[in-house]
Amino acid sequence: MVSFSLIHIRSIWLALFLLTPLLTSCGGSEGAASLPEDVIFQDQFVPGEAGAWRLEGDELGRTAVIDQQLVISVNQPNTMQYAALAEPLFTNFSLEVEARQVAGNPESSFGVLVRLLESGQFYRFDITGSGHYMVERYNADGSWSQYLEDWTASPAINQGLNTVNRLKVIANGPALSFYANDTLLHEILDNSTAPGAIALDAGSFGYGGLQVAFDNVVVRELPGTEDD
Repeated sequence: MVSFSLIHIRSIWLALFLLTPLLTSCGGSEGAASLPEDVIFQDQFVPGEAGAWRLEGDELGRTAVIDQQLVISVNQPNTMQYAALAEPLFTNFSLEVEARQVAGNPESSFGVLVRLLESGQFYRFDITGSGHYMVERYNADGSWSQYLEDWTASPAINQGLNTVNRLKVIANGPALSFYANDTLLHEILDNSTAPGAIALDAGSFGYGGLQVAFDNVVVRELPGTEDD
């Protein structure tokens, strides 16, 4: 795999704030009364009910809602593309999502971004189709801070195309915990606790032709906290 420092990141975070009025309404808002008390956002990507995801695309890559899934396609090697949720922002929360690699090299990665800030900083939790994972932070100056020495293998990650992995991130103050299929993979402590957005991402590394489908996003408020 190539270093993340070589990856071209395909999204414009500032555009989220400028274009929010043009995006669809927050998922689940019309049926909020029927949601479990601790659920503060959920999305099954039902047409007309999907959340305010920033979707874009060109010949290099594309994000789109297809067949009640959010699908990220990356055509160019060494490219990371993500779809961020414009609103709401979250501070302390539990995020879960189902992710499935549909096409592409198994060394390609996919996962979630949390605490995505206007400055461009975010935390990234990605897995690969070959059963590895990485936790890192993208900094406002364009550098990466890795919390693991290298991509790490785990038997908890389901390998291969068209296999579903349930990813989970718990962010509670400075503590962030990262899970795959209910197995804790890594924990970090970091003082950056500002409210931020969440996003879904995919990275192609040395190969193009990557396609990943996401479904059943659920964000829950942590017990004893009141999220922004």
